[in-house]
Amino acid sequence: MNTIKTKIAAVLAFLVGAMSIVAGGRAMQGWDPGYLVLNWLPVYNFSMGFLSVIVAILIWKNNRYAKPAAIGVLGAHVIVELLLLTQIFGASATTSVYAMLFRIVVWLIVLGLMFPQAQKNKSAETLKLI
Repeated sequence: MNTIKTKIAAVLAFLVGAMSIVAGGRAMQGWDPGYLVLNWLPVYNFSMGFLSVIVAILIWKNNRYAKPAAIGVLGAHVIVELLLLTQIFGASATTSVYAMLFRIVVWLIVLGLMFPQAQKNKSAETLKLI
């Protein structure tokens, strides 16, 4: 059974995914935001935007792969943020660093909303086995 928290998590995941698709798509089409854009970052944002929308659908449907997929998206964002902060900090714009931090915070919230439902599902499965 889906809870309201799971639905909110799905909507948040969908919104951050849609925002990434729009921002990444605009940058790939040549939009100049007024600061240096790393060549690979718009492609990453666009791709992860689509993946985020797919994960949002999995969350909405309470699919068993929703939690691992959400953890994967969060992990990818953390890795890219660490790259932006350590390896290529001078080459990336502060806006890119903050945008990735925003995505990380949203995905932490999404996972925080998902965990109570995941625990309920796990308890229900355990009861079925007994």
